[in-house]
Amino acid sequence: MKFYFGNHTDPLFAVYEKDGVCYPVFAEKYGTNGFPYTEGMELITDAETNEALTKYMYPYEEGKPAIYMAGPLFNEGDRYTNQRNSDRLRALGYTTFLPQEVVITNKSTVLVKAACFYMDLKAIRLADALVVNCNGIEIDSGTAAEIGLGYGLGKKLVLYKSDVRNYYNETFRLNNFVGGLVDNRVYRTIDEVIAALQEG
Repeated sequence: MKFYFGNHTDPLFAVYEKDGVCYPVFAEKYGTNGFPYTEGMELITDAETNEALTKYMYPYEEGKPAIYMAGPLFNEGDRYTNQRNSDRLRALGYTTFLPQEVVITNKSTVLVKAACFYMDLKAIRLADALVVNCNGIEIDSGTAAEIGLGYGLGKKLVLYKSDVRNYYNETFRLNNFVGGLVDNRVYRTIDEVIAALQEG
């Protein structure tokens, strides 16, 4: 799939072409109305941007239960845990969206940053369930937003916390409000997470 800049004034207005018609990539922002492709439209050629836009277009494999892997991804331990849990689920036949697979750096363009934002929104909307890494002293702010959005969309939420330190109490172990969104169910192992997903 080829992507183009839709105009020269909005750096986020990326489009793709299909049968001579251009459609906005970020439907959440620009809608779905198409317009004719014209010769001379600027092709997006850099690999990082194409990877991010492609991931936005196709966040999951078709025909498999879709799991959004929510959680912090800002240190080696978080990324290792997220990847390990995602790999377990993929081996069992799930398709997972793992945000850390598209990385923003200090050199990323505003289009790549936007793609990461919109792909997360889209992947949560399309998910059958969210598996949420809640390790740490407090839930990561982005993770809390993912939980809230998933709850608002009626998604199944499966919270995971293997951290043996207990910052609240044995009943809640999480922020009281977040715990309330999931009836205070927090799982300690990936095997418990898998069992919760298989409950339906």
